[in-house]
Amino acid sequence: MEGNQIAVKNRKNLDTALLALGLFLLCGLSYGLTAGKLGFFLDDWYIIWTYRVFGTDRFFEFFLRDRPLFSFVYRVFVPLIKESPLGWQIFAVFAKWLSAMTLWWLLKLLLPEKRWFTYAVAALFLVYPGFKFHYFSVMYSQNYILLAIYILSHVLMVLALRNPKKQIPLTGAALICLLLGIAPMEYYFGLELVRLLLLYLALPKESKPVLSKLLHTLGLYLPYLAVVVGFTAFRVLRSDLYSYQISILDQFQAAPLETINGLLNHMGQGLYDSSVAVWVDLVNSLKTTENKIELLPRMPLILIAFLLSLFFQYRVTHNEQNSVSGRKTLLLSFLIGIYAVLVSMIPFLVAGFLVNNSFYNTRFMLPLSIGASLLVVSLVDLVPANKLIKWGLIALFVALSIDANHMNGLAFQKAWEDQKDFFAELSWRAPHIQPGTVVITPALPFELYFSGGSLTAPLNMTFAPNLHDNPIPYQVILAGSIQMNSMPKLVPNQSIERFSRVFRFVGDTSDMVTVYQPVIGCLKILSPEINPRSFQSDRHAKLWADLIRLSDLSRIDTNAPNAVLPREFFGEVSTNTWCYYYQRAALAEQNAEWSEIVSLYAQARANDLAPEDASEWLPLIKAIIQLNEIDTALELSDNIEVDDAFTNLGLCSIWQKDELSLTPTQQQTLGIMLKQWQCEDN
Repeated sequence: MEGNQIAVKNRKNLDTALLALGLFLLCGLSYGLTAGKLGFFLDDWYIIWTYRVFGTDRFFEFFLRDRPLFSFVYRVFVPLIKESPLGWQIFAVFAKWLSAMTLWWLLKLLLPEKRWFTYAVAALFLVYPGFKFHYFSVMYSQNYILLAIYILSHVLMVLALRNPKKQIPLTGAALICLLLGIAPMEYYFGLELVRLLLLYLALPKESKPVLSKLLHTLGLYLPYLAVVVGFTAFRVLRSDLYSYQISILDQFQAAPLETINGLLNHMGQGLYDSSVAVWVDLVNSLKTTENKIELLPRMPLILIAFLLSLFFQYRVTHNEQNSVSGRKTLLLSFLIGIYAVLVSMIPFLVAGFLVNNSFYNTRFMLPLSIGASLLVVSLVDLVPANKLIKWGLIALFVALSIDANHMNGLAFQKAWEDQKDFFAELSWRAPHIQPGTVVITPALPFELYFSGGSLTAPLNMTFAPNLHDNPIPYQVILAGSIQMNSMPKLVPNQSIERFSRVFRFVGDTSDMVTVYQPVIGCLKILSPEINPRSFQSDRHAKLWADLIRLSDLSRIDTNAPNAVLPREFFGEVSTNTWCYYYQRAALAEQNAEWSEIVSLYAQARANDLAPEDASEWLPLIKAIIQLNEIDTALELSDNIEVDDAFTNLGLCSIWQKDELSLTPTQQQTLGIMLKQWQCEDN
């Protein structure tokens, strides 16, 4: 008899291990396929740069005016994983899986007989596609760890309730996990309003009066309430330590009815976006794909994820006598899901943020994903159909979510490659930049995943690799962003002093280099000779005009040894690209090395490389003119397809120079082209 019990226990442990492996495989398919192909984004750069320059000593200062208690989390994990992009991507996958495992553990404790239901909720939470910030791996891997710890506080709470002999140590551990889960950052603070309900449901099913059971629940909840009240008091009384203020209080005092109405509307929008729109978007992403052939490469992943999900759903219901939850339980789970989604929004709404499907606001979807997953699985289980159909529906949700997360990862990968190209081209074009220089541009095509402040990190790592103190020598400014709120007027000789967490920059508006990164084509460093009307149709036309006037190419040391991208982040960078030859030619143009330009274009042509942006023929045309090969320059200019103002005005500028010495025939040919380019109108 004892042997049979051991065998049954071993079989259960083996099943649990297999199902845990299933969750890990789904997590890997969802987020891990791009690991090794990504680097750092947004504040990840700041964090890694802080560690590189100052070590862990400055992390407290780093978070002092943001979330001061968060620094202790970074002091633990950053020294372990250090500066490895791959290490952080792997850790993010592991941490997300760990949070799903703790959620599954909690659900199994609360609904031990509903094995399929609890596993389905954990699986859907694991791959929830509404949260698009997973690939900010340094920041959100640690967020996942905090979420796992926070959910663990609920697990320990239930275990304490069911183990009277260990109630005190288990409750103490639960309180510690609660504090660790909400204090470093307040993402999961709103979920604490679910705890009292779960505590009530976890009580033994005895025939006690409801009032008696409620009073018992309240008594058990008091220690947790004390922790929450204590942290809330600290958060309110020491709000000076936090950048995110409780703005709703001021709004409520000024206009109470409007504030309440707005809050309800925002909560309704957040509920819809997190629980309905996010799934509708999955289907729309397939339906609205312009070229259906583009869907074919995505099908194997969707199919594999679908089949894996089906298999593990089968395994979890194997030997389960009743895999369909009772309708009362399902309705209660559905309502708890809605409630969990709504209360999860509280920390963000009171700080004045919106919770919706716009990219930056999806970071707030992480705590909502628990309630949204519970809500969806409850609805599926309420469907009057057999278990195979329900398995299929959940498998479809999981598979499409994995596809969406992978596509999101590919978008991050593209942004990473674009950023890598940007800094590689900058290093080719500017072998060295004088310290105290601002690299400025109104916007970048990949800025959705970065900020000017975060891009300052790789700029300094490239041009000042041995930096270990303030002030930092270089600063990136995206002039079309909120960075300009703390910048002086864009006129010469205005001092610039910027503080970004632990970093300080000192410069001047006369010491700036203006760059232009088109969507298609190579990076351009702009000189004051560029006609500002080249950007007349750009939404930042006025900014471009101001910045072009201030761009000082003398800040670039053209004879210095080439700067080198940090290989540990960017890996090897190929120079067998058109933009490499273009940047070297642009550098040679700055040095008036005309023969070198012609040679570089010839080398590019020999390697079957050519520009996608017509304006990138301009240095060659200028060089050929300077070498007095006018007919060749005219022929090349005439063959260019002029389809943008930058190229058009660039040609006009080159050919309208007073010093050109042309024959009558050449003058006639040029006159026709100038009229064709409408240069006289510019």
